[in-house]
Amino acid sequence: MQTQLRTSALLLSSMILIMLACKKEDVSTTTTDMGSSDFVANTLDTTFANAVVIKYNGNTATVTNGMEGNGVAVTINNGDVVVTATTTSTEVNYVLSGIATNGSLKVYSDYKFNLIFNGTSITNDDGPAINIQSGKKVSVNVLTGTNNRLIDGSTYSSSTEDQKATFFSEGQLVFSGTGTLAVTGNYKHGICSDDYISITNGNIDIVKASSDGIHANDYFNMDAGTIKVTAASSDGIECEEGYITINGGNISVNSVDDGIVASYEDADASITPYISIKGGSIVVTTTGEKGNALKSESYTSINSSGTIQLSVSGKGAKGIKTGGDCLLSNGSITISTTGAAFYDTDDADITAPAGINCDGNLTMDNGSLTITSTGAGGKGISVDGNMTMNAGTAVIKASGTAFTYGTDATEAKGIKTDGSFVMKDGNLSIAATDDGLKSESAITIHGGNVTITQSTEGIEAPAITFAGGVVSVVSSDDCVNGTMGNGGETTDASLITFAGGTILLNTTGGDGIDGNGNVVMTGGSVLVQGPPSSPEVGIDVNGSFTISGGLLLASGPNAGNQIEATSSNSSQYTMLVKFSSVVSAGSLINIQNAAGTSLVTFAPLRNAYYLVYSSAALSAGSSYKVYTGGSISGSTNTNGWHIGGTYSNGTLRGTITLNSKLTTATL
Repeated sequence: MQTQLRTSALLLSSMILIMLACKKEDVSTTTTDMGSSDFVANTLDTTFANAVVIKYNGNTATVTNGMEGNGVAVTINNGDVVVTATTTSTEVNYVLSGIATNGSLKVYSDYKFNLIFNGTSITNDDGPAINIQSGKKVSVNVLTGTNNRLIDGSTYSSSTEDQKATFFSEGQLVFSGTGTLAVTGNYKHGICSDDYISITNGNIDIVKASSDGIHANDYFNMDAGTIKVTAASSDGIECEEGYITINGGNISVNSVDDGIVASYEDADASITPYISIKGGSIVVTTTGEKGNALKSESYTSINSSGTIQLSVSGKGAKGIKTGGDCLLSNGSITISTTGAAFYDTDDADITAPAGINCDGNLTMDNGSLTITSTGAGGKGISVDGNMTMNAGTAVIKASGTAFTYGTDATEAKGIKTDGSFVMKDGNLSIAATDDGLKSESAITIHGGNVTITQSTEGIEAPAITFAGGVVSVVSSDDCVNGTMGNGGETTDASLITFAGGTILLNTTGGDGIDGNGNVVMTGGSVLVQGPPSSPEVGIDVNGSFTISGGLLLASGPNAGNQIEATSSNSSQYTMLVKFSSVVSAGSLINIQNAAGTSLVTFAPLRNAYYLVYSSAALSAGSSYKVYTGGSISGSTNTNGWHIGGTYSNGTLRGTITLNSKLTTATL
């Protein structure tokens, strides 16, 4: 009997302990009608050591000061609570709950402390909802499962103190917890620190901000959690005198001016206003004139496994704007610009939109980049320095019309660099209303794949070198244009070099190769589908075109004495075959040696009146038969060049015997 009693007592004790333990995490719901929807706080029944518990109710507040004898004094004026803490050894926990229809919390503290949101809504008609007048660190814990809200007034009562946000702090703000904090900034910023802001977790929703959604001074850091800035009248997230690092979490910004910006522009060399993104998901939409989705006055570095989506619609707006270098190491980046260029009276110049505008050097090491620009004069990528693509995939579309102001104009270009452009590997695709790829200095392609599906001028620079990879260009004017920018028929100092790779050129209204200076070919395969009519031709070189290696094929229209081939002082043999009657578009041109072995089979995309052919297979004194028409089976067609296969049933046009480095015959 005693054993049964002891057992029953133990069971009863266990049940009581379990009930007490569960009670500590009970949730009470406080509901109030706040305009269009009810606010449910979901306050937790929990306790903290070294606590000052503040409970709001309408326009009143009650405070349980557990630190009253330890340097913490509290005054209450209706719903306004002011804390003065002189302790320098204890982190006080200020626990907020309840609903204040007109109240606030102001804290003066000589030591760092914790601010715990436990299901509260604080509205202050004439000032900040939370006002931290302390330069010490504030650890903000938004308790899991709770809903919290802060709303300030549209005007503040006069004060000598700095107070410029619904949630304002002179010191550092470090956010944690997975509860929800909604902030409405009617006066200025939503959340502001005159030091730094760090988000280690939490769900922060800036419902409205008359200025910036989140404003930090020294730096802004985010490791996890969710930030949503819905309607910032100025910037979404701004760091005024420091940098921004994003390592994880989810950010969504809808702003008028800049979405995420490190904005310092003064002369303090100790401040580097950069943006570094190493993780997370970022979605930014900006609508204002000259608004930028991501902007740094120094460099921007993106090395993330997450996704970045940037949409800008204002005139002259940019997806990514950097005052220094831009490094894209990893991540999936999608940028859309829809605004047009405009004449900026402040700058007395045209300001054009761009997917990326980089004042320094741009390097892409990996990842994927997609840019769509539809506004007048919009650029895909504009770089003041050099651009290097080492790997990754970039798809650039610039479909806008030209923008003209007086005698000045700016066109929709795919990529424009003032310095050099270097392609080492990767995949680059461009479709542009104007130039596809333009450099004011030099373009060098060592490898990878470059595909320009639409352009006026395909590739243009003073120095252009093809050393490897596969390059395919479709243009309405010149496919490849080597020029110093002066135009005309005078020979300039520009140089086009073909040293390797496969170069596929297709022009619908210009020259396939247009060298205002010289052209040198030492290797690779260059296949030119010339224009439909003169005066444009497959090859147009003001200087010399010397060839010492590689395969060259170029067809073109009946352009009389404007038809050009390689220079006679070349070391490799070239034949220029002119046809007495047109070779129709799609028909085959086949060249065989004396043994009847096919050397090359080519199908012009447009009616052809000549073919330029140069190859190491050609030799002095040898004769070659030229056929047209017929058919080929088992070949691979690359821009009209049939590789492999069996040619048959052609019509013999005649025989050409090579008696010089350049031999011309009409067949």
